[in-house]
Amino acid sequence: MKQVWFRGTKSEDKEKRKHEVLNYRNAFDSLTEILNTHYKKKEGVRDYGAPNWEFRQIAVNEYNRVLEDILELIDLNKKD
Repeated sequence: MKQVWFRGTKSEDKEKRKHEVLNYRNAFDSLTEILNTHYKKKEGVRDYGAPNWEFRQIAVNEYNRVLEDILELIDLNKKD
């Protein structure tokens, strides 16, 4: 589980917080399935001759990074 789930949690409350987050597992599994099915990574922009292609590529990169960040956050088996 990523440490971000424990930010702002006192040391003595970490076990309680861990248990709380682990109770979200079913929802996170469903969300992961939805994201992988309906919000797939976008292909890079390869039309280098088109005006502003670099801005479209930046948008694709940002979209893909946010999608990866969310999937990593809700994967409770991953660690920092």
